[in-house]
Amino acid sequence: MPVLVWSGTYSGEILGFFSKLDNSRITTAYIAIMLLASMGLFIDGFDLNEISTVNELILKNLFAETQLEYLLINVSSFIGMGIGAVALGLVSDRYGRNLVFALDLVFFAVFGILAGLATNWYELFAFRFLLGIGIGGDYPVSSTILSEFSPRMKRGKVLMLMVGFYWIGILVSNGISYALISSLGLLYWRYLFVISGLIAVPIILLRFRIPESPRWLKAHGRPEEAVESIERIAGAQGTGSESVETGARPVRRISLFFSIFFVLSAWFLFDLASYPVGFYFPNAVFVLLGFSGRYSLVVALLKISVFGALISVGAIIGYIIAILIIDRIGRRPLTIAGFLAMTVLLLVFTVFRLTGTPVVIFYFLFVMMEQWIGAVTLFYPTEIFRTDIRSTMQGIATMVSRIGAIAGIFLFPLFQTYQAFFVAFLACLAGLLISVALAPETVGKTIEAASGEKVSENTG
Repeated sequence: MPVLVWSGTYSGEILGFFSKLDNSRITTAYIAIMLLASMGLFIDGFDLNEISTVNELILKNLFAETQLEYLLINVSSFIGMGIGAVALGLVSDRYGRNLVFALDLVFFAVFGILAGLATNWYELFAFRFLLGIGIGGDYPVSSTILSEFSPRMKRGKVLMLMVGFYWIGILVSNGISYALISSLGLLYWRYLFVISGLIAVPIILLRFRIPESPRWLKAHGRPEEAVESIERIAGAQGTGSESVETGARPVRRISLFFSIFFVLSAWFLFDLASYPVGFYFPNAVFVLLGFSGRYSLVVALLKISVFGALISVGAIIGYIIAILIIDRIGRRPLTIAGFLAMTVLLLVFTVFRLTGTPVVIFYFLFVMMEQWIGAVTLFYPTEIFRTDIRSTMQGIATMVSRIGAIAGIFLFPLFQTYQAFFVAFLACLAGLLISVALAPETVGKTIEAASGEKVSENTG
């Protein structure tokens, strides 16, 4: 089996070309790219929260007449995300990052608004499927373009910050939901969908101003344009002669086959466990906190919005901790620690059959620790795969992760609450064992070193 081994040497041309970018400080232009990339995750979090809270309405008050129709509405955007991630990831590798970066959220804007205007089950399913294509396409492109622009010693921080916007989106969605439910009652869901679509419009317009990735340009034989792109982001900083590898710790690498296996299996298992736990949060709160039967649906939804906002704070705290340590301790320890914490928490939940206030504490701690895995599994593919396949591999990994999410969302209603959480425990335990065996380390390395570009290839 071919084993990629970093020899510690790169051509002078490669060293000089990207060293200015790899060793640059954070500029205003880079902050703009970071924020615009992060808004794709913000929108995804906003959308997941809105459909999970509207979840209680779909079967009781809206279009779904059967359990199957109910589940299909729930997963419609995930199906679209899987397709969009692979298709637009391929387009990104072939035709450029900024083309997809500017256009993918058009799907979300148009079909998010139309979802709020849906008049039957078929329309709601179709519109949410189509908006999912846009969100799915944004995953490989935003993470790839941000990774390819990032200074090597700050790449973990900025990618973690980008993924953190997912939970900021959930927090904002809960706040808007609370305001809309208070004023509009059960009609709030239409306005919530429309608002989410409108949020994407200014982001789309601003993304057209972002330069193309210099690494993509260089890989496609356009070095002059790559230099211009670097100058736009790094400005006059850096000399272009720094050794990009000096002082960096060795990379823990595995063969290409096992790299692919790790990325796909870890992300699949993580989403299999985490997405249904989060997606059915309103349902769990209804049952485990005794809201069902005690309050009207409107009052219960208001309370769920408050609890959802509180849980979001736990996730944001988890990201803040991870941002502070990820470029010090590395990706591998963070991934293993996250899986370990999720495994223990889910085991405690099922063994002690938590109810009441401990449920809120469980969710707070669970979402705080799961962010460490969620973020790293998202940006691992942008670091360990070559430029020519980076966005495609991220798209494939995203598709596999959505399959995990869909499987979890379909499986959870088939079990009683505690049985469902035990299934999530088993998924996290498997993810933990795979991460201990295979999780690579990329901290402190350029993307070329971490991905094995320009390395010697031996047989092992």
